[in-house]
Amino acid sequence: MSDVPEQAPNPAVPLTRRERRATAQHARPALPRRALVARPLAIAATIAFAALVALTGYASPGFVALAVALAGFVLAWGWPLLLSLPSPRGTSGVLAIGTVLMTGTALATRDDPYLEWMPAALAVSVIVAFLHQLMRRDGRPRLTESVAATVSGLAIISAGTALAPIPHVLVGEHALAATMAGLGVGALADPLISVKRLRQWALFIAMLLGGGAAVLVSALAGGPMTGPAALLGLMAAAISHAARRVLAPLPATAMPRAQLAVAAASSLLVGVVAYVVVRYFVA
Repeated sequence: MSDVPEQAPNPAVPLTRRERRATAQHARPALPRRALVARPLAIAATIAFAALVALTGYASPGFVALAVALAGFVLAWGWPLLLSLPSPRGTSGVLAIGTVLMTGTALATRDDPYLEWMPAALAVSVIVAFLHQLMRRDGRPRLTESVAATVSGLAIISAGTALAPIPHVLVGEHALAATMAGLGVGALADPLISVKRLRQWALFIAMLLGGGAAVLVSALAGGPMTGPAALLGLMAAAISHAARRVLAPLPATAMPRAQLAVAAASSLLVGVVAYVVVRYFVA
């Protein structure tokens, strides 16, 4: 045997296509296995929320606000578990208070601007979040993480509350139904993350499904808004799918309560985008 040591491959020399394939096959996956598994409860809860909001949109904006409040309470219930936060009861209480305050502003405001008091309600909720941290008696471990997670939850709830005034706008109920169609049908693309060949295309497939469903709902409703409806469906499906993919690697997503929180968060996030699109392209 030769005493000459083996030379390490020179990193400056580019790998061949065969070598790149071999390296990719032996490389560890960038995401844990749980991030590549679709959560049926999260998908079903997202579809249920979309159907509920679409139906309440044809009843009154008040019922939409109450439907959004229901999702806010679900988020308050599961958010601390999903993120493994310290002081989970206090965090849930803060998020529940924020849901009540922001829903109250949506119910009380009946004239344009419909979200006039939303910043005030959000500000008061953030103050309550800081008071909660001051009142903790556990030594306040992971203080920064707890504050950031609580404020993020409040921001998600405020985004969802923007769905409530959409029926006030001309043909707003049809626009809301188109948005919810995109949200619900787009969630059907989530199982594709378990298929290796389709994983990287799951977001685009969700957008296509959501946009097509929104256009179909708009046509059936007789609303002359095919372009905005397609945009609403595309955006709702994309935002919701991306949110679920971001939260999927968290260990708690194996639990039903955390899956409901994922569904609530991914559904509420579409609210502010839908409101902006409706106000600028539909109203």
